[in-house]
Amino acid sequence: MSQHFRKLSKQQRQFLFFGLPFLTTMVGSTVMLGQLTQTRYDLNDKKVQAVSKEEELKLDSNRKRLNLQEEYFKLAANEGKDWDYVRVPRPAGIEEPIFKRS
Repeated sequence: MSQHFRKLSKQQRQFLFFGLPFLTTMVGSTVMLGQLTQTRYDLNDKKVQAVSKEEELKLDSNRKRLNLQEEYFKLAANEGKDWDYVRVPRPAGIEEPIFKRS
């Protein structure tokens, strides 16, 4: 076997001892990282699906749907009835801003 390696030129021996392991490592690591990344995304998808199924069981099917227009009119009807305008006092040391009219 050693006679076979001696017959190889210096460039061929360098490729066998340095180039081939390097290329094998590069190709192998690319494949392994692809599988590892895919596994990570698959596990994340399972977690998301599991949470959504649990939330689905907790939802009440008889609940009223939210209508933004109705909510807006409810708030507009109560405008000013439930609260008063109260000015918050400024902290000590901060002056009142005075704006000049142009």
